[in-house]
Amino acid sequence: MELGIAAIGLASVALCAMPFVVTSRSRKTKEKQMMTSLNDVASKHNCKITEHEIFGHYAIGVDAQKKFVFFISKNGDVLNQQYADLSTINTSEIANIGKSYARKEKITERLLLNLFSKKANEPDTVFEFYNAEVNYQLSGEFQSIEKWNKLIKNLLKSN
Repeated sequence: MELGIAAIGLASVALCAMPFVVTSRSRKTKEKQMMTSLNDVASKHNCKITEHEIFGHYAIGVDAQKKFVFFISKNGDVLNQQYADLSTINTSEIANIGKSYARKEKITERLLLNLFSKKANEPDTVFEFYNAEVNYQLSGEFQSIEKWNKLIKNLLKSN
């Protein structure tokens, strides 16, 4: 009788833990795919990622020696790869696009990191960290974009 109760208890615990294990494994697989994509785009430009961050739907990395920034974002099945050579960038700036309401509340709709080119005829590079149409809730994107803006500005100073 006690063996039967122990078996049922063990099976119950295993069933309750299963979703957490599957979710964790799925997240690790997605992170590995994002990191592989980040390394692939870096290697195309003869660079090596020296610092990176993987954040759900995007990954960002930098080669601090060659001063390149790489950004991968995933929207559904579409994988967007972007990069910027910091020797061609003048400055970086955070753009918080949203709606303001009467009580001075601001609802963020998009969070962008703009890299402004030194040459007027070349387009600016824009990395999209958050889009309300893709991700319904902010969960650390502000801290992430501020960290990367600061890191890029420090690399631009040493350029």
